[in-house]
Amino acid sequence: MNLKQLRYFQLLAKTQHYTSTSEYFAISQPSLSHSIAELEKEIGIKLFQKRGRNVELTKEGKQYLIYVEQALAALAEGEQFVRELTSVSNGHIGLAFIYSISSNYIPKIIKAFLNQPENRNITFSFYEGLSTQIVEGLKSKRFEIGICSHLEDETDINFHKLIKQELVFIISNSHPLAKKRKLDLKDIINEPLILFTERSGMKSVIDKLFEKAGIEPNIACLVETEGAMMGLVSINYGIGIMPRVSIPSEFDVTLVPMSKNYQKRDIFIATMENRPLLPAAQKFYHFLIEYSDDAIFGR
Repeated sequence: MNLKQLRYFQLLAKTQHYTSTSEYFAISQPSLSHSIAELEKEIGIKLFQKRGRNVELTKEGKQYLIYVEQALAALAEGEQFVRELTSVSNGHIGLAFIYSISSNYIPKIIKAFLNQPENRNITFSFYEGLSTQIVEGLKSKRFEIGICSHLEDETDINFHKLIKQELVFIISNSHPLAKKRKLDLKDIINEPLILFTERSGMKSVIDKLFEKAGIEPNIACLVETEGAMMGLVSINYGIGIMPRVSIPSEFDVTLVPMSKNYQKRDIFIATMENRPLLPAAQKFYHFLIEYSDDAIFGR
């Protein structure tokens, strides 16, 4: 058994036609037939059966195809890994990020990175989610780099402070407080509040704000995303606290700054502690740090 035989088998299973398969591989039809016959002889099962002028997989052939495709996919992944292992100008990067930076910061940073000629052959896959989901994705190797909140007790994750993001009140335009230029936490002490759940990295940040101010928040409900908060605030279900983000026009809300020194939260780059980045991902990691050094995003 050899790699060519497996590739011949995989395509023949798809085309179900010896002529088109042999033409694709630029070999003679007898050579293809001989190769398939030798493969069948070696593994001890019949892979194809006649169906008119074509062929089709046998029951055993269908089962064998599953393993062949898995094996070929693993080999292709290994070849890609080796290519990326030695190249800083080629490679693929899996990048995950939280919702609040998906529509503004991420497009800007990717554009700036790819505008450098030496990076134009580097490709990306993008994932959006909560900080907890991003950390789990790093552990399961779904992607290489995450941009998210810092999570406590995650000793396998290396967090590097990246940017700061301003926190603001989000208020329905029909609410009297929407006309204020600035607000303090004490100004909303009696208002129903829409805050983030435990799954969001924002929860601990906002909890500390209330704790420092000595205020017990009047929680109306908890949400996981900024989008959900925008929707509920727009119907005047409560007042929210969130990072400053772009607000779609369909939401009838206003963002009001916090009055005390523009409260901010830190956003971090997250990577696996003991899993070195491949050259292209390592290059992007350092680019993130250089590009975002001392930046306050959202101001």
